[in-house]
Amino acid sequence: MDKCSFQLQRSYLALLFQLCIFSVLMTVLHQLLPFALWCGFLLLGAVIYLLFYRKAPKITGLDYLDGKEWTISAAGAQHRAHISHIVDHQAYIVVYFQHARAKPIIVWCDQMPFRQWKSFKVLAKMI
Repeated sequence: MDKCSFQLQRSYLALLFQLCIFSVLMTVLHQLLPFALWCGFLLLGAVIYLLFYRKAPKITGLDYLDGKEWTISAAGAQHRAHISHIVDHQAYIVVYFQHARAKPIIVWCDQMPFRQWKSFKVLAKMI
């Protein structure tokens, strides 16, 4: 079924959200710290972003199979996953997995066309 297969694109909304949070934090630190120390925190924040946040797995597709079983496509590989629950936060949806080592994934509303987003939200409510 086509409506149960979701192809994900890069999320610019997630990048904008991270940039806004970082900007607010840097503005508050600029008011509280001397300039040299603030520059150190700015550099530290940029290094942490480059080392850790950019290495998040790039999920390219989600395919609904049956019940709580999904196929997740990431970096050319596919694997099956059992979803424990899905939380809808309106602008994004967080998908949690039953396996303890699997990290939850966040699907932003700009990662798929509007029609697919709506059907993904309906499917998330049914699970």
